[in-house]
Amino acid sequence: MDISVVVPTYKSSGFIGELVTRLEATLAAISGSYEIILIDDCSPDETWSALTALRETRPGTLRIIRLMKNAGQHNAILCGFGYANGDIVVTMDDDLQHPPEEVPKLVAAVRNGQDIAIGAYDEKRHAGYRNVAGSMVDGVIRGLYNLPRDFQLTSFRAVRGPLARAARDSNSPYPYVTCILFDQASRVTNVPVSHMPRHVGESSYSLVRSALLAINLVFSYSSLPLYGAIILCGLMFLLSVSVFGWIVISTLMFGVTVPGWASTIAVMTFFSSVILGSLAVIGVYVGRTHQQLTGRRRPFLVDEAVL
Repeated sequence: MDISVVVPTYKSSGFIGELVTRLEATLAAISGSYEIILIDDCSPDETWSALTALRETRPGTLRIIRLMKNAGQHNAILCGFGYANGDIVVTMDDDLQHPPEEVPKLVAAVRNGQDIAIGAYDEKRHAGYRNVAGSMVDGVIRGLYNLPRDFQLTSFRAVRGPLARAARDSNSPYPYVTCILFDQASRVTNVPVSHMPRHVGESSYSLVRSALLAINLVFSYSSLPLYGAIILCGLMFLLSVSVFGWIVISTLMFGVTVPGWASTIAVMTFFSSVILGSLAVIGVYVGRTHQQLTGRRRPFLVDEAVL
């Protein structure tokens, strides 16, 4: 198989047919063998019925999977990676904001030696709050992987097949596809692509949700919070030594004074807060390690697949 296209779907019964038709026309022009893999992320509408109808007329090129429970975009993509047989695997959204006609640009970059080719929008067509939220998350990822400040991170991407299948084996309880791929890739590039207005509905990402996602990324793909806690504790130790030295010198030079109750309580509260905060950071990592070792948090569960 030359090219696999993985598309997570959710509430897309009204326009998924157009996406598949345009994808087929585009892929047929650049490849002799391709497959389209659609994952229904337990959508509450008639998405699965729409996928089933499309599959009946395209048994050779269309593969559909339905998840038992809503698992989120990233888990749905990882599920699709597990079924993808292509030498090149493309991921894109289902809402037609990613034009299928731009797929050849991404595929060409991977054919030319890149591990990952990520679409860089000529102009983002998201709502204003969505752009702010996306920039927040992208800034964290660029910092984690030392990417240039102008590097765009989108879900419209093409990756080498072995890399996609390796990503599927990731056992992170909180997966983020871009970070999982970056952990293994060395050659990454941006490819200019068009970005269309959203076909219907609104994005489920909000500023609060994106902020929580950014925090989750830091805990899941780096040890920065642990190092931060260590540095903070070190600084507090130096501060306490300095305060102790000042008290000793003051006592020797000026005599013993009546200790201040308020200042003592304030210092105790401050250092207790630092200790509890550090324990909380460690607790988050321990909890995630426990989930990973016990397998308590399953990323997704396939309910039905028509291959």
